[in-house]
Amino acid sequence: MLIKIIYNLAKLVTYQKKKLKAKLMRTINELKFSQDHVWLAHIESNKYHLGITDFAQDLLGDIVFVDIKLNVAIPPNSPLGIIESVKTASDIVSPANIKVIGLNPLIEKSPETINDKPYETWICEITLDSDVEIDNLLNYEHYLDLIKE
Repeated sequence: MLIKIIYNLAKLVTYQKKKLKAKLMRTINELKFSQDHVWLAHIESNKYHLGITDFAQDLLGDIVFVDIKLNVAIPPNSPLGIIESVKTASDIVSPANIKVIGLNPLIEKSPETINDKPYETWICEITLDSDVEIDNLLNYEHYLDLIKE
């Protein structure tokens, strides 16, 4: 009887892992990526969440601090803030003409969450000047090609 319970629990765990992986892949496939390892997730209208990729957080190491410019127009390829880790500090580069309109309060308290869940943990909320700019970003498949090089 105990073996059957353990077997059923193992099946349930396997099923839940597959379900979570499918959900994560759907989420990743909905994101847009910059060549500077930033992702954007559409919220509504011209509003997006912005975060850094798994590749970026892995290069940085343990993240300890994030500082973002708020309510300032930021042109493409310009720093919108700094992300610091135990190893280094790096600019977070704007993927388009944006304005940061909000910060994720979780990041202020627990910036290491970015390391644990890079595609679920957004850093800031932004507005884009033009939806055309989002079309210039990469989908997940093309982003993977970029980081393989």
